[in-house]
Amino acid sequence: MPLIRQLQWDELDLLQGLEAIPVEDDNGGTHYRVRHDGLLLLVSLWPYLGVVDVTLVQSVTEAVLLDLTVAVRGRIRYNNDKRGEYLEFADCVLVSRVALTEEQAEAAFSPNLLGRTMLVAMKPHVSVLFE
Repeated sequence: MPLIRQLQWDELDLLQGLEAIPVEDDNGGTHYRVRHDGLLLLVSLWPYLGVVDVTLVQSVTEAVLLDLTVAVRGRIRYNNDKRGEYLEFADCVLVSRVALTEEQAEAAFSPNLLGRTMLVAMKPHVSVLFE
């Protein structure tokens, strides 16, 4: 049985986790921009492709510190537990943003490929972690 390729999330979860108002574009993307501690975090959701772009930029120098795209095969959830406040992107697979072909997308959503959970936190500092 193939995995669901459309992103699954509750908008309130992203509002709580990122504390930013999303902007939608004409291509179906939903974009969040968060400034915190001299960093700019850009999170773009592409619901119908099932992928999320995460870019972290140092605001002063505009140096890109992290730039990745993940196929998210699970649900996106806001958590506030003993580890802190964070967004959990369940069952992710890294994919190429530049050369995302149909074959690569099919492979990323294959149930035979092991995925990892990605956590994105804003408090107490910006962090992106793969479990």
